[in-house]
Amino acid sequence: MTDNSFIIYQAPGAVEAVRSELSRDNNGVLRFGDVTLHAWDSMPAEMPVCRTSTNRNDYTRAVASAVDVLKTDGGKTVLCRQICGEFSDFSPMLMWERYRTAFPDMFRFILYTPQTGWWMGASPELLAECRDSHTAHTRALAGTRSITEHNKPWDSKNLHEHAVVVEDICARAEALGHEWKCTPGTAGTLSYRNIEHLCTPVTVNYSGLDKKFPMELLIEAIHPTAAIAGYPKQRALSEIARLETFPRNLYGGYISIPGLAYVVLRCVHFDNTGWCVYTGSGLTPDSTPDDEWNETEAKAAGLLDLLYPFSK
Repeated sequence: MTDNSFIIYQAPGAVEAVRSELSRDNNGVLRFGDVTLHAWDSMPAEMPVCRTSTNRNDYTRAVASAVDVLKTDGGKTVLCRQICGEFSDFSPMLMWERYRTAFPDMFRFILYTPQTGWWMGASPELLAECRDSHTAHTRALAGTRSITEHNKPWDSKNLHEHAVVVEDICARAEALGHEWKCTPGTAGTLSYRNIEHLCTPVTVNYSGLDKKFPMELLIEAIHPTAAIAGYPKQRALSEIARLETFPRNLYGGYISIPGLAYVVLRCVHFDNTGWCVYTGSGLTPDSTPDDEWNETEAKAAGLLDLLYPFSK
């Protein structure tokens, strides 16, 4: 394992991947040149790789407990679980090449620092993209089903979950002040291998006098969105802290490059002996543990298929 700290990333539509070396660690944010890496919470001093997968019974109890609260109070909570394994062949750059080419429409990355260990992901979750000094775009991505259901109407659970995310993004952006205006586009779908998500593009207009769109201010207002934490935000964060028995570390954080930021999702944390995949789902009052377990399995399938040939 190298002691060099780096990130390699490739944005959707980019012809080439970009490599940057770690330049500094400031206030818990890792900086690789003009790339910044933000953890889910504060950046821990160490990130040991988890060795034990989330037990299904434990996950079922956590989901049931969260749903009991949601049935009383409404809203949404996003819970994640871990799927772990051991390497028989540690080949990080070969894994990266296969993952990178398998998901050309996603934001793909691999990184290593002694503090974080190795992380690799292919995220569909656009957090912010600035087009000019007055306009940015984000994406409400919530609601998941098998790609085989593509021609069917979406069920009420997924439609409700998605609507919560759209409304919450706009409410938080417009709460920044009268200079901010949020306009949802038309809902569609975004495919991710064997699944598809409900997806609504959201345009954020800023009429302030700044000559550069204040992207950091927008991100601070909307992250974590209801798609990766829940709604209302503070209650969802409290439920995550109550029910998840492990730190999310970089999962649910974000990577920012000039004019563009993506949430760290569909990701794996690993060292030279083992790996841990993070996968989550959004719970509403209509959720059932079996359905949510199956959703996490489907979301992780593409990454697991890549990891298994390198595993014991």
